[in-house]
Amino acid sequence: MTAPLAGPLAAQPGITAEQAVAMRQLSTVRISPDGKRVAYVVTTSDLKESSKNADIWVVSAQGGEPVRLTNHKASDDQPAWSPDGKWIAFISARDGKPQLYRISPNGGEAEKLTDSKTGVQAIEWAPDSKRIAFVAVRDATADEDRKVQEKDDAIEVDRNFVPARLSVYDVAARTSREIVKGDYQIIQMAWSPDSSRIAYTTMPTTRADDSRFTDVMVVDVAAATTRKLVESAGPDMNPSWSPDSKWIAFSTKPLKNATITQSTLVVVSASGGTPRSVTGDFLYQPGHSRWSPDGASLYFWASTRTRTELYQVPVAGGAVKQLSDLKGSAGMFGASEPSFSADGRTIAFPRTAIDTPDEVYIAPLGAPWAQTALTALHPELAAVRMGAGEVVRWKSKDGMEAEGVVVYPVGYQPGKKYPTVAIIHGGPSGVWDESFAANWYNPAQLYASNGWVVFLPNPRGSSGYGEKYLSANFRDWGNGDYQDIQTGLNSLVKRGIADSTKLAQTGWSYGGFMSAWTLTQTNRFKAISVGAGLTNLYSMYSTNDLQTVLEDYFGGEPWNDESAYRRASAMVHIKQAKTPTIILHGQADTRVPIGQAQELYMGLKKNHVPVDLVFYPREPHGLQEPGHVLDKMKREYEFFAKHVLGIDLAPKKAYVP
Repeated sequence: MTAPLAGPLAAQPGITAEQAVAMRQLSTVRISPDGKRVAYVVTTSDLKESSKNADIWVVSAQGGEPVRLTNHKASDDQPAWSPDGKWIAFISARDGKPQLYRISPNGGEAEKLTDSKTGVQAIEWAPDSKRIAFVAVRDATADEDRKVQEKDDAIEVDRNFVPARLSVYDVAARTSREIVKGDYQIIQMAWSPDSSRIAYTTMPTTRADDSRFTDVMVVDVAAATTRKLVESAGPDMNPSWSPDSKWIAFSTKPLKNATITQSTLVVVSASGGTPRSVTGDFLYQPGHSRWSPDGASLYFWASTRTRTELYQVPVAGGAVKQLSDLKGSAGMFGASEPSFSADGRTIAFPRTAIDTPDEVYIAPLGAPWAQTALTALHPELAAVRMGAGEVVRWKSKDGMEAEGVVVYPVGYQPGKKYPTVAIIHGGPSGVWDESFAANWYNPAQLYASNGWVVFLPNPRGSSGYGEKYLSANFRDWGNGDYQDIQTGLNSLVKRGIADSTKLAQTGWSYGGFMSAWTLTQTNRFKAISVGAGLTNLYSMYSTNDLQTVLEDYFGGEPWNDESAYRRASAMVHIKQAKTPTIILHGQADTRVPIGQAQELYMGLKKNHVPVDLVFYPREPHGLQEPGHVLDKMKREYEFFAKHVLGIDLAPKKAYVP
């Protein structure tokens, strides 16, 4: 592990890397049917064990002291209120495999309901509160068990996918019945209000590349018969039933260029037919919808530039109306079903702002918008000053308007120039919003606490700005998007905010691509960090798990258009690189395989550019273990402090021959 941040800049008030990693993480906010309580999940990190644990909490909608409902060394997740409000079902691996449990919202011992051999993946209460649907991978066959015992473990690529099963647990009888045995994965489900059917979303295999082939199916629970809701080549998902069980709303988009096409919200008869769009020319992409109690409207969250907002649209057609004014973000709910009380009058959600971590909020549904915080999850940070921020806009080189977020250093003084780090988001269809950032992926507040300006650009290709902007980097990686970032930095230099002699850039995934690309295009930066970056798009294509994404952006396979892939590959231009670089990568990453990091490392090393390469064992595309998270945040900062500020913070290690 690297040393704590130190030196003159570290003495300034602000959050430390250790505090950032120790922060409680909020997720899965669910309001009770009667609107009187809110359940939510809090995940804590144990740095000593480099592990995480999630527990379920409940707080009154009137405020007051939250109650910790579960307290187990195994994570408890996915809380779901029974429609009668008497129980909270959840998933926990406290008994080995993840199983379905229930607990009274008033407290007491949790009760295990299932004994799945493969583990429960998702749950959904029936509206009658008598049954719970759950998804689990099918049990192993006798032949599969034999192979495990004999260590006959040869991996046949793209074969032998194990399908999921949909079962229904009868609470009174304490028995389960398997009702869907399709040869596919099940990733979402929703009961009809009359408790007779379940709409669910399927994916052909577990391959990430097959996520564009999702379909909405409907199963009759009593008869265990299934049918496809509509015939559609592209991805259909997020089914939501009307109160009278006659209609289903869902998200859909065409198969062609699905990566750079926004989903639309449609409604179709539950018996099938031709879907009808209800959002028309709405600029933003609707998330998972929820019907109003009278069936006249649909509600959904949508990423709206640098915020998340709640919208309402008439089912019969008409203008989409913005209901919320979060003045921040409810980021994780941008694509999730809003959590309303049964009467549709109150909504619960997480909210965060640039200088404020996540908390649980509620708001009555009505004008004017009025939101109230119910929790205070971070008392240890109450006296810690955070960097303030603002949304900034600028014109790119070709005249296109771009936008982003700037986080200012703690104690910022207007007129003073500061060292500046540009952090590039992934995707490239990600987006930086007005949320609190103090994590491995976006450590903005960590830099702000140490005297840096943080620039979070949303270059063309980002979501939250409409489909035209989303697809504006088609066959153009490293050109217009690169210019958006550089001209954004130029605007901060021109405003006297950024010190042009003290610039750094970092990013993960596509952000890593852009950082690798940048170090081969300009020498304006003093240091660059490449996190899980795409560096050779030709070799990346066949070794990662999302070929069709690259096809969508580049118009085909690399062997059919080699120049498009080569042009945008940092490795092709590696001789132009001069900037000291640190490369960070999860060793178990299949989204961007480690060969991408190895190619960049060798290219820089052989061309005598100062470079460090660090692999994190066991980590996939995103870092998960708290020890690795802390190491990444501190190691990267130390590298930037050394090469940008001339301050050596790294611990001195003895040489061992």
